[in-house]
Amino acid sequence: MKKFLTIILLAAILLATACSDNNTSSVNSQNSSVSHTESNTTSSTDNSSQTSQSIITEAPTENTPNRVDDTLPQCEPANTVNFFTHNVMKGINGYYYRDSWDTGYNNMSSGIVYYDIPTGKTIPLCSKPQCPHDGNAFCPSTSFDSHFNILYNGYIYRFGNFINNENQYELKLMKTDLMGNELSLVSDVMTNVGGYISVHNVVVHYGKMIFVLESQAINDGIRTPYIIDLASGEYKEIYIPEPANGIYRWQSHALNHLICDGDWLYYTIREVTLKSDKLGFVESNYDYNRTEMFRYNLKSGETEVVAAMPDIYSSFTVNNGIIYYTVADRKNNTFSLYAYDVEKSNVTTLAQNVRQKFVDGKYVGDTNKVTVMTDRQYIYICTSGNYRRNDQLASGDDIDFYIYDFDGKELLHGLPDTGLDLSTGEWEYSFSALDGDIYIRFVDGSFSPYEEEDKLSGTYMIKTEDLINGGTEWTKLYKATK
Repeated sequence: MKKFLTIILLAAILLATACSDNNTSSVNSQNSSVSHTESNTTSSTDNSSQTSQSIITEAPTENTPNRVDDTLPQCEPANTVNFFTHNVMKGINGYYYRDSWDTGYNNMSSGIVYYDIPTGKTIPLCSKPQCPHDGNAFCPSTSFDSHFNILYNGYIYRFGNFINNENQYELKLMKTDLMGNELSLVSDVMTNVGGYISVHNVVVHYGKMIFVLESQAINDGIRTPYIIDLASGEYKEIYIPEPANGIYRWQSHALNHLICDGDWLYYTIREVTLKSDKLGFVESNYDYNRTEMFRYNLKSGETEVVAAMPDIYSSFTVNNGIIYYTVADRKNNTFSLYAYDVEKSNVTTLAQNVRQKFVDGKYVGDTNKVTVMTDRQYIYICTSGNYRRNDQLASGDDIDFYIYDFDGKELLHGLPDTGLDLSTGEWEYSFSALDGDIYIRFVDGSFSPYEEEDKLSGTYMIKTEDLINGGTEWTKLYKATK
């Protein structure tokens, strides 16, 4: 697994978008809460950037107060789901995940399955007697297939597109109980007469689901955040303050990472203006080029611009009111890690000018960014993001991995020899962390089902504490599919 986790773990940090509670599930479990590690970074007096107060904008009619139950679980910021990554749906005695299988006569079926740790067996998440699990309308596992599956507070929530009798696309949010007894509707989110509705990112927090939609027919392809109350199914758009005249919001770098912490939703948008004599969106043509951070108060509906954040940074995460962010210096191949206490308006340098072989991702939204992530117990950094394929720019040898505590103490640099040689072939991976465990979801793209058994693809797990103490024993859990 040497190159596997040197390439995979090394590059797989952060999660860009659906934070799901990971401690709340099992086939017949009771809910348990996540313990949060307190951060002491605000004690430092080192100010490495501006510390001006956030700018508050009054909530328009679109942003009205929400009924929020803050006794419900928070999101897990290192276990997000977006357009590329899959989150880990963890139960007390096993895991839930999406799988595909042959139902006979060359027919394939796909749906949610449950992997039981004590027995090592995997079964479809369906309790219907004699069900063939073939996509029939009565099967909770297979009747509704979705690539966005998020476990939260005893249910698996599933986004998906349907085509109705009028040939219109309908976006629905469904939920499945953890015994596979039922598949029920949470919300009829949207009907699009013009075509497919794309979901980009999802985060679940305090009983609310925040997600990003993109639809050419509805809003010209502009990414728009929405919030759903999971109890009632009611949803509404989250209003984003309009930019100043002449500023262009780069849609591929907009709302591509959502984090909830306490009463707040945090998100970023990259904004640019072109020089008057220039055409084309390349950095040398910009008069103005910055990543702007916003935070939306889930209770009051107000939106703030977090003005003290620097114009250029690579990645961010949030825990206990502290924003942890990285700044990448591509010219000198270094990165720095900072902690910003929003309420105290104080910035602490946790790591500075850490030299690398290769550093990319100067702005939030860039591919291969220096990604920072937290499971609310540790800080993880990888110099090439939490999702990667072997055909992307940096090689496995260029990628580096770090674990820090919240005071900025380096606990681990690099990975121990893990033994899996991935120097050739096609592969992809995504990274997650929750409850002090690290997960790598790896897919061997070169495997052919007509050849020998796929022994490589799967979800691998190791305890972060064990890894810090020199452990090399990764446990292979359930299989992984594209």
